[in-house]
Amino acid sequence: MAGSRADDAGPGATLEQPARPAARGLAVRSVPLGAGIVAYGLVTASQVTTLSLFLVNAVHVAPYLVGLFFTVRAGSGMVAGLAAGWLSDRMRDRRVIIALTSLAGTAGALCLALLRDYALLLVTTAVFASIGSGAFGQMFAYANELATVGGRDITFFTSVMRSLFSAAFIVGAPLGLFVMARAGFRTLYLAMTVLLLASAIIGRWGLRRVPPKVSPGAAGGRRERGAVWRAFRDGSLLPVRTWLLLGVVLLLGTVNQMFNIDISLHVTKDLGHSAQLAGWMLGLAAGLEIPVMIAAGRAGLRVGRGRLVGLSAVLATMSFCLLPLAVSPAALLGLAALNGVWQGVALSIPMVMIQDETPGGVGVSSSLYGATFGSAQMIAGAVTGATASALGYGNVFWVCAALSAVAALGMLARYALARRPRPSPRHPALVLPSRTPAHPGENGKGTLR
Repeated sequence: MAGSRADDAGPGATLEQPARPAARGLAVRSVPLGAGIVAYGLVTASQVTTLSLFLVNAVHVAPYLVGLFFTVRAGSGMVAGLAAGWLSDRMRDRRVIIALTSLAGTAGALCLALLRDYALLLVTTAVFASIGSGAFGQMFAYANELATVGGRDITFFTSVMRSLFSAAFIVGAPLGLFVMARAGFRTLYLAMTVLLLASAIIGRWGLRRVPPKVSPGAAGGRRERGAVWRAFRDGSLLPVRTWLLLGVVLLLGTVNQMFNIDISLHVTKDLGHSAQLAGWMLGLAAGLEIPVMIAAGRAGLRVGRGRLVGLSAVLATMSFCLLPLAVSPAALLGLAALNGVWQGVALSIPMVMIQDETPGGVGVSSSLYGATFGSAQMIAGAVTGATASALGYGNVFWVCAALSAVAALGMLARYALARRPRPSPRHPALVLPSRTPAHPGENGKGTLR
């Protein structure tokens, strides 16, 4: 009876105990969350594929200002995301943060629909859109807490929610460009405003209140993480091979964002194709990422995760060398498929490797990875804008190829470091602390970490 009463409670009820039919109860309670994530995914995909075209065609700015726009957006988004995370951990109800960040995103989308002045758009993006970007992390933090209360596996449940976002991105990329081509930017961004407003309403009144997770050793964990970050600052804890991996993540994240910014402009301005082709390219790449991530996770156990990341950097180099030469839609779609393959590896496996090699726990490694990826977004905007202004949209991909080649060399350097003899036990100070084997054969399988 107690479980039944919990299930019949309204959206504002607090879920203190998992329902008896845990699977069914969690499925019902996760429907509003899934709807909010799908709405956010559609908006994100539409913005990624159309924003650079909007700035060039509707606001009429030079390529370097397009790059500046994305750089400011990424930098302010990092700050806003950290602030939202800090605030949400100190509030009793995460739904309030989800609603507020979604409302900020609603205001940002409305500004895109109504404003055509670059300076005003830059300021409103730095404020509203950046705060709105924090809704993504807060929705998945809520998913984590909901799975805990429902007694379900957190990794599996959040993976299901992530797949909804990926599916929305696959649909949203071509759909956004289709709406833009048929009805214009204003209609598209007004539709995004409605979706974000719906996400805010769902966040505040559609989701049930979930008690926040409280870690028994939270204070000790904070002290430990503080000590770890001080050690990072002094350069005494991370091994050289992990710094190389972070550099590879930075480079591959940069070229991935450069591709997203530039591809629509290259396809429409340089090649004269429709914007919808760029949408199909991005949707195809996003659709392939999901099965590639699954296959790469299994293959990494056999052939070594480091080898897969190195191979993905080589494939990225090949893809970007061929992109400026491709003209026909068939060739462009084929290269988009190749892009989906290397992105599926490069955007998933390094996260696990960094978690394994970084002392201080998953929280520290995730923050380190997030900061690296956020920096990649800022660099991508600046490099894309400068290159497109000086050399044209098509030549941006040659820069991407060069950066990808450097990333491949970085993984080769990791391999060379792993094959070096281990330090003598008589000099323990030279032994680099790590939670994973430092040598290919140390794990008993001969895999390259």
